[in-house]
Order: sequence, then C-alpha cells, then structure tokens
Amino acid sequence: MITVQKSLFENQTTIIHMISSGMPLIKILNFIVNSIENSCDPFSLYGAIMLYNPTLDQLGETVSSSLPTNFINSMEPVEVSPYGGSCGAAAYLKQPVIVSDIENNPILEKQRNNAIVHGFRACFSTPLLSSKNELLGTIAIYSRELGNPVEKTLHAVDFYSKLASMAIEISNNSNCTPLYSFEIDNRLKEKNEKVLTELYTALENEEFEVYFQPFFGVNEQLLAVEALIRWNHPHLGLLSPASFLPVAEETGFILNIEKWVLTQSIYKLKKLHQYGWPDLSLSVNISAQQFDNPRFPEMVAELLERMSLQPKNLTLEVTERFLIHQENVDTVNRLRATGIKLSIDDFGTSYSSLKYLKELKIDEIKIDRSFISNLEMDETSQKIVKMMITLGHQLNLNIVAEGVETEKQLQLLKKMKCDSFQGFLFSKPISFDHLKKVFLSTMK
Repeated sequence: MITVQKSLFENQTTIIHMISSGMPLIKILNFIVNSIENSCDPFSLYGAIMLYNPTLDQLGETVSSSLPTNFINSMEPVEVSPYGGSCGAAAYLKQPVIVSDIENNPILEKQRNNAIVHGFRACFSTPLLSSKNELLGTIAIYSRELGNPVEKTLHAVDFYSKLASMAIEISNNSNCTPLYSFEIDNRLKEKNEKVLTELYTALENEEFEVYFQPFFGVNEQLLAVEALIRWNHPHLGLLSPASFLPVAEETGFILNIEKWVLTQSIYKLKKLHQYGWPDLSLSVNISAQQFDNPRFPEMVAELLERMSLQPKNLTLEVTERFLIHQENVDTVNRLRATGIKLSIDDFGTSYSSLKYLKELKIDEIKIDRSFISNLEMDETSQKIVKMMITLGHQLNLNIVAEGVETEKQLQLLKKMKCDSFQGFLFSKPISFDHLKKVFLSTMK
C-alpha cells in the first residue's frame, strides 16, 4: 500500500507539472484516465472523463484512450438528471453513482444497448466539481464484470478526480496564476531517476512480459503477431507501456527494453512455429533512437542467426512521429538489406508520410486508427483510406488497418482491398499463454 501511495504522489506531481506548463487539457485528462486504469486493472476496467457544457446542461466531450472508439462515437450527449445514466445521475446528485448491473438498472435505459453491445456489464461514475462546488464533468469506469467496484478502484477515482477538477477549472480560467515551481521540476527529475532504477531492477528480475496482438488476413486467417511489452510490477500489478515507456524514452533505457523485447518475442515466435504456425510472422516496435546506432543492423542479423529465424519472418515497426533523420537513412537501408521487413506505424499522422515512402525501402504501412475509427460514417475518411491503400499497392507494399473494431469497418476495408487487419474486433493484446490457448484450439 505504501508503494501504491508513492505512485499516486508521483503521478500527482506529474499532473501538476503538466497543468502548470500549459499542456493541452485533453492530454492531461488522458494521462489521468490512464493513471486511474493503471492504478486498478488496465485490462478489465475502462476509464473516461466527460466534460460538462453549462450552456446545454449536458455532459458532452468524452476523453478516453482505452474505450472502443465506436463506443464513444455512439454515445449521445448525456443529460444531467437522475435518469441520465450513471454519469448524468452523478452530475445531477453531485455524488458518486454505482451501477452493478447495467442490463437491469433503470437509470441506464438510454445507454444500455450501446454498453452491452460493447461488452460492458457494470459502471461507476463520480462528479468533477470546482472549488466552488460547480459541476465540471464526470469520471466513469466501465467494467466487463458484474458487481460493485473494489475499494482500490474507489480510492483511485477519488484521488484523481480532484486532480482532474483542478485541471479543468484552471483550463477554464485564463486568469489563474501558473502553479509551476522549481520544486515540482526537481521532483519530476527525482521521479524519473527513481523509475529508471526500478526499470533496471525489473529487467534484472524478469518482471517484464511480452504480450501479442494478432494480425489477420482477408479470409480472417492469422498472419502475424505484434509484440507489446507489459510490466508485472511487484506492487502495482500489470502495467501498460504508457506508465513507463515515456521515462524509458527520455532516459535512453528504451534501447535496453527494445533489445529485450526483440529477443524474447523472437524466442516466443520460434515456439509458435513449433506448435504448428511455421509461416507466422512477428512485428516489433522500434524507436528512432535505435537508428542512431550504426551497429543496430548487425545486432539484428546476429540475433536472427543465433535464434535460427528467417529474416522474412521479422518486421520492425517504426512509429511515424519518431522522425528518422536523413543521416540515419543509410542505417535503415542496411537493416532492410539483412532481409527483415520494415513497416511504418501510425501512417498518415505526420507531414513526413510521403517522404518515408520516397526515401526508405519499406515493405508495409499501417494505417493509423484515427482514419479507421469513423470509417462507416465519414466519406472523407473512406476516400483517404482508399487512397492510402491504392498508393501502397502501386508501391508493392502490404497494407495493415489498425484499430478495426466493427464488422462494418472490416467489410469496407475488404472492399477497398486492404491486405490485413488488427484491432479489438479480432483480439486485444494477450499473453503468450492466452495466445496458445485461444489459437491452438483453432488448429484442431
């Protein structure tokens, strides 16, 4: 419990620094939602913040990075009333509201079908109030299991609700005095040093674990898996990358983590080959920092030889927002020359999209989920995605659609001749043992 309290205090320091430095409100609230989930159970609980519109007396804009995009898009503005769902009721009563069974609770009448379709069975909402007790919004936690939230969840939501209220109130008041101080800045530095020490210890104690999210082809056959790191923290439980990768990137420890993930995921892939998937491929995310090391291509080649893996079965994904400088293009091309494949992740979100296609020898582009999330309803998104797929095929590239969450999205993408798909419609990231259990059963 002491360690959990320390983690809450460290996140509090980070959030105050984010507020005082003028960071956009949506980024702060996203961080708060992620912090709540990581404090509880990031794989079973889904958080969201809804902002209050006093003119319309409604809860409108929703902030969440874990709720299915289609679920959020299907939500209508919530009226502030006793029967406005858990959020509307919490906003009306200005006190927390627990719904242990969405299907049978009358206050969820308007939101029930949308929640049940997406697998949610219970929810919990608490109001966000200003220093003058004025309504600012709500925090909601959705669960796929029936029942009341445990004490740990209630405590985390209560703790972070105060910080969310502070962030919203300050954002709404341009005359507020900045909170920044050198004391906060020093605390952040101390926090990074502490987390870095814990990361080294975690690596030594084998606390990291590789999760896998599958890719599927047009016939919905399993083609590949993407390796994603998780941290089995001895006190905080299973942590998602968002809770520790920013520090790893800032301190350079990301190089250690990526080498570990690459080694472990290749080892696991070899196991999957032995279990009956000899053609299964692996994708691993690599930061641009790796390309500052001219020996990186040789390191990858040596690893493949040592693990007896054919280079064609490995794809390295480079996130587009991590711009690769011109001086590193040679390293990228030497890496490609080893026989492995190169993929551009989050394609379309950066001004450098076409520059990558022109200068780098790549094999694949992954269309960012932001273009897929409202594909059914937005003709512009459909035209852009179609253009990306057509251009990619003209360049002989494999096209992967990220964030596929609905059958309608899948059918549209198939009609556009997209090659492969990844998203919650098929599977969320799962452990290696879960991967074996679920997919080996399909081989029988």
